[in-house]
Amino acid sequence: MSSTPNPDRYLKMLDLQLQRAGSNLLDVFLCIDVEAELARPFFGLMLHRAPFRRWRTLEILKVNWGSYALPITREDDGFVNLESIEISYECEPDLVRLIDRTATSKMTVFHANLSFEEVQEFFPNILSKISELELGIESRGDFSPPPNVVTLTLPSFQLNSLSHILHLTLTYRQSITPFFIHDWTNLVSLDFIVGDLHSSLPPAQQIVSFPSLETLIIRGTLYIALAHFSAPRLRDLQFIDGWNSVLDSVDGLHEVLSHPSFLLSPSGVIEVHFSLNKKTLTDLIWAFPLMKTLKLHFEEDYDGWETVKSVFCNWRTTKRMAIQSETEATSSHSTVLMQQLVSLDLRLKWDYEEGMSEDWKVRMLKVLEDTKGTSLNEIRCSWMIRTDYMPGPGGSYILLVPSIFQTIVSPDLGPKWTPPIICQRQPDEKKGEILEDIQGNEGNNMLI
Repeated sequence: MSSTPNPDRYLKMLDLQLQRAGSNLLDVFLCIDVEAELARPFFGLMLHRAPFRRWRTLEILKVNWGSYALPITREDDGFVNLESIEISYECEPDLVRLIDRTATSKMTVFHANLSFEEVQEFFPNILSKISELELGIESRGDFSPPPNVVTLTLPSFQLNSLSHILHLTLTYRQSITPFFIHDWTNLVSLDFIVGDLHSSLPPAQQIVSFPSLETLIIRGTLYIALAHFSAPRLRDLQFIDGWNSVLDSVDGLHEVLSHPSFLLSPSGVIEVHFSLNKKTLTDLIWAFPLMKTLKLHFEEDYDGWETVKSVFCNWRTTKRMAIQSETEATSSHSTVLMQQLVSLDLRLKWDYEEGMSEDWKVRMLKVLEDTKGTSLNEIRCSWMIRTDYMPGPGGSYILLVPSIFQTIVSPDLGPKWTPPIICQRQPDEKKGEILEDIQGNEGNNMLI
């Protein structure tokens, strides 16, 4: 909510939406930059129709209301049912104090563009309750999060101890040096961006052990860092391209897949977020003989199909190429190709046009027909949906989603995908059958 030429109309529309929400708990997105005379009727209406005790999640882009003071007199009028909060920019001190003072053990998730010291200062009560903490600003030095925090997102590695951390995300480019000086016994998932390797790459024989790691996401192009990782329980592995060209990402993936010290062998899902060529896709299938699901992203319709067709619709040739490559590399893989891969999931990053699904149904059936004798029995295909962030009047944004709806909690600028078309090979049949997935992802969001 900001300065708007017709605040009365805006408040009437908000009132109608809040009535429709009934008595359900709400997921709320706030962007408020007004003077007190506009904040007063807005919050008066909110506290009447949707008091803070009904707010389940809260995402704050900006809250600035001048000299306005919140009319809260009782603790049970506060955020007693709030489960998660995200603060992107700035928030009025009155609201900050109320959120922290009235938060209960229901609060589990806290994301903020703050340092650890600032969270300690302004949200001490919340810090003692949450299990998930995300910080957007680097702290002044290394710190130790409280033991109740098991999921942690940081700009860079600034931890004294991480024995109780199960899930770690590092959002800035990292040297891999810290990985060699800490104990990773309990870590279950890791998401990080590799920085410059030239100054930090250890000797080839030096290995970082992740005995409990099940999910690994690596971003950028320097995937060769994984040649120094050991993770015997790894299930899922994602390669996400960085700021360079797709060709750099493909080269980086090819480099690590062909490295003799690369030993990771996930048993679940492999996902590559950039387009692959035939050679690298073949190398990837050969390098991960235990994977059950392969998710591939493609930027162009023609290139995507040509790559899929060249690998999967010429399976005998692909297999011979892989075996030849294996012989030349004298690596230790001996598993027969594609005896574990069950599902192929294609993510197509171009706008859907009429007729595309029919074309891809035919293509998917051809892949299943040409891969008889392998374990592959399902192919999924989805298209990216590009959504715009829809502003309200005067640049205002407030999102109220009753919890009864299983929908997106707040505006999400990331990619969304169409419900997949699914082609499956029936157990007793030689050919695949097309199955339509009718479970769409349309929600009941109310954007005011």
